[in-house]
Amino acid sequence: MFIISLFTINNSFSEEKNIEDFGIISIMYHRFDENKYPSTNIKIEDFRAHIELVKNSNFMFISHKEFESAINKNNLDNKILLTIDDGFSSFYKKAWPILKKEKIPFIIFINTETIGSKGYMGWPEIKEIANYDFVHIGNHSHSHDYLVDKTDKEIKKDLETAKEIFKRKLNYETAFFAYPFGEYKERGINTERNFKKR
Repeated sequence: MFIISLFTINNSFSEEKNIEDFGIISIMYHRFDENKYPSTNIKIEDFRAHIELVKNSNFMFISHKEFESAINKNNLDNKILLTIDDGFSSFYKKAWPILKKEKIPFIIFINTETIGSKGYMGWPEIKEIANYDFVHIGNHSHSHDYLVDKTDKEIKKDLETAKEIFKRKLNYETAFFAYPFGEYKERGINTERNFKKR
C-alpha cells in the first residue's frame, strides 16, 4: 500500500529547493470544467498550464511502475505522480484528450459503485483508457463511503466487492488504493494490509 503526499501546483517550480525534500510529489485532480463544484474542479486552461509548467521544469511525470521502482530504490527526486479521483465524465471529455496526446502517465482511482451513473464514466470509457500503457486504474473502494466510520468487516466487504468487480470487468488487480476523502485510521490500514496478503 502506498500513502502519497498531495501537492497543488500554484507557483513556479523555479524555487525547487523549497520542495525537493518532499520526495515524490502527487498532484491530484477530480473534475474538469465543472465550475459548479469549485472545491474539486479545475478549469481546463489551468490544467493545461499545470502540465506545461511541469514539462518546462526539472520535474518529470512518472508512471505507476516508475513510482514503485523509485520507492524501492529510494530515488525520489524531481518526480511527479499525477492522479485523478472518482472517474467523472468531465475527466474523459476534457482532460483525457490532453493526457492521451502528450502520453502523460497517471493513475485514475475509480470507485466501482458509481460507474455508469450520471456524471461518471461508464465501463466502455474506463476500458478504453485502460488499454494505454501509461494509464493505471486504481482502487478507490466500491461505495466511496467514509471508511473511518466502518467496522473492519464492512471495510473488508467493501474492498472485496471493488476487487471482484475490477477483476471481472478489467481482468486485473491493482496494488494501488486511495482512501475515499483521503481519510483513514490505523485499524483501516491494517485491514487493507491483511486483505492484500490473502
